[in-house]
Amino acid sequence: MELLQRLFYTFVGTASFLYFVVKVALGYWKRRGILHEKPKKPWGHLKGVGRKRHIAEVLQTLYEKYKGQAPFIGFYAWLKPMLLILDIDSINYILNKDSKYFMDRGLYSNTNDDPLTENLLHMDGIEWQHLNLKTKALQWPEKMSNIFTALLKVQQTFDKSLQEKLTETDVVYNITQLVEGFNIDVISSLAFGLEGDSLRYKETQFHKMCKNYTQQNNNIYKAYLAFSFPRLARLLQYRLYSPEATSYFQKLINDKLYEREYQRSQQTPYDFLQIWSDSRKISTSMEAFKKLDCSEIAAQAFTFIPAGLEACTTTVSCCLYELALQPDIQDKARCEIIGVLAKYQNKLTLDGLKEMVYLKQILNETLRKHSPYPFLLRLTTKDYELPNSIFMLRKGNHLIIPTSSIHNDATYYKQPEKFDPDHFHSTNVQNRPLCAFLPFGMGPRSCMAQQFIQQQMLVCLVTLLKRYSFTPCQETIIPLTYDNGKLLKKPKKDIKLMIKKL
Repeated sequence: MELLQRLFYTFVGTASFLYFVVKVALGYWKRRGILHEKPKKPWGHLKGVGRKRHIAEVLQTLYEKYKGQAPFIGFYAWLKPMLLILDIDSINYILNKDSKYFMDRGLYSNTNDDPLTENLLHMDGIEWQHLNLKTKALQWPEKMSNIFTALLKVQQTFDKSLQEKLTETDVVYNITQLVEGFNIDVISSLAFGLEGDSLRYKETQFHKMCKNYTQQNNNIYKAYLAFSFPRLARLLQYRLYSPEATSYFQKLINDKLYEREYQRSQQTPYDFLQIWSDSRKISTSMEAFKKLDCSEIAAQAFTFIPAGLEACTTTVSCCLYELALQPDIQDKARCEIIGVLAKYQNKLTLDGLKEMVYLKQILNETLRKHSPYPFLLRLTTKDYELPNSIFMLRKGNHLIIPTSSIHNDATYYKQPEKFDPDHFHSTNVQNRPLCAFLPFGMGPRSCMAQQFIQQQMLVCLVTLLKRYSFTPCQETIIPLTYDNGKLLKKPKKDIKLMIKKL
């Protein structure tokens, strides 16, 4: 009897304490006097997210309800208080004009126990500044023409293998897997120095490790735990990336750097790995400009997988899906591709790619309608008062910018539910606010590799559209539904289309 009483009092005491913690946490914005939707205990505003709803749906609902009432509202990611930024001018101040107050993302990083997080995506503060300086010193923009040559080598292998594989005139194909294979080939070749040909050799170790990452990571619950309780996560030695993946990618980079630095030949391609390898020959006494070590290079190379694999695969797959549903747009894009290629002896060149204006509009429209990243995160590093607002953003406040909601706002895009490349006609672009299109972020913390990523996706589209047409089939899911358990907006099931050889 006495034992039962102790258990009962322990249970009541624990439950009371947890209730108090939840009540205090979900009362933060009320105490601050900031407009907010009443949260539901203990989910905040994310009840059902991960199962019944995608987080993009929650942000869209709040955006539509409160836009115009205030520049921002209080928001709770379960127990984590955040500010949902609604005003486009305020977003411009945060990302561009006053970005020095919002230089951090607030993502989880643990360089001791999880060394693959030692990259520009995860790191903040002085560590990010030093790594950013090292990376900028490599002068990527000046070397993009050489990188494009390496990209074309991958494209030519992919193109040849696909022609050999698609011998039938009409065939139902898993477009998601097809595009994913191309992207894995690009990453394995340009970031890790491997020779990729996924259409012929699907079961390589690199391919398996990439698939393992995409299947096990990008989980909304794991991301929330690391984001909301970073100190506890570090104390518990929590890892975003498995020891197996860490060991594999670090060893791969070590081996490839050794080959490049001591066994380089005239046939060695000039790719991202070579840029990193060359940087190790620069000697300097300045702490911020010390050469990248192998662990840092492995972390930067690995970033291409979370930043460039799923997002690029989702975008190009959704693009082909939309073109299959609208054959007139597909035909117009193909005519442009064939016309431009004819000007350059039927060869794909960097100058030719720049002339494919309509194809670029199609890609941007896909990034708008099917935004792979539905929001941006920023962390206030100093107290800041937004212009035209009486409220102070305090140091440590987490901000969430709902990019997907902005991309579907009829104020900026006429009939946003419609896939229309003319949304990105030069005239329409000029008439929109600067921050109405944010697929790669904006400002100092925007995606540093966005130019290359755009080229990668455009090259994939050119390769496929010049030889093949795409139409819906019985296995095509219309309309698309998204995987609620992922942070990225990606289709719940793979996209399948009918491919016809032209």
